[in-house]
Amino acid sequence: MSVGTAQAQTDSAFADSQLPRLLRERSVLTRRYAAANAQRHSLFGNKPSKKDLQEVVDALQGIVDKDQQIVDVLDQTARKAQTTSVRLAATTTHLESTGRDDRNLTAQRLSELQNETENLRQREKQQQARQRDLEAEVAEAKQGHFVRDALIAVLAVLSVGLMVALRRRK
Repeated sequence: MSVGTAQAQTDSAFADSQLPRLLRERSVLTRRYAAANAQRHSLFGNKPSKKDLQEVVDALQGIVDKDQQIVDVLDQTARKAQTTSVRLAATTTHLESTGRDDRNLTAQRLSELQNETENLRQREKQQQARQRDLEAEVAEAKQGHFVRDALIAVLAVLSVGLMVALRRRK
């Protein structure tokens, strides 16, 4: 979790904890207004006195002030929510971009590995063909050696036979 996210959660929790308290305080002020509005201490009967009216005005002003505090907290929460939303959208965009880049890089690397594998197969086939050619040359050379050796043996036998024949003639 990033520091910004932790801060946003802390600020949100703070605003969330303030709102119930402010609503309770507004409820108390509303009851105080109702009580003040019910007061009738006038000398002329059932009309509110100046003091009663001042209490009503004070109670209403307290409600208006509390409402303003509530609106301020709600505005602050909305701004923080918007900031968080923008941050989350940026993070989502970044993650999507990173994911796309990772997929592209993986696909590219896979393609490179497939090409390398194909190249290795081609080299292996070439090596096998070269090995077969060399084995054929070795077989030809062995056969050539055999013919040569056989020819030498025949010539040696003939030479020995001629020498023996020449010695017998003498």
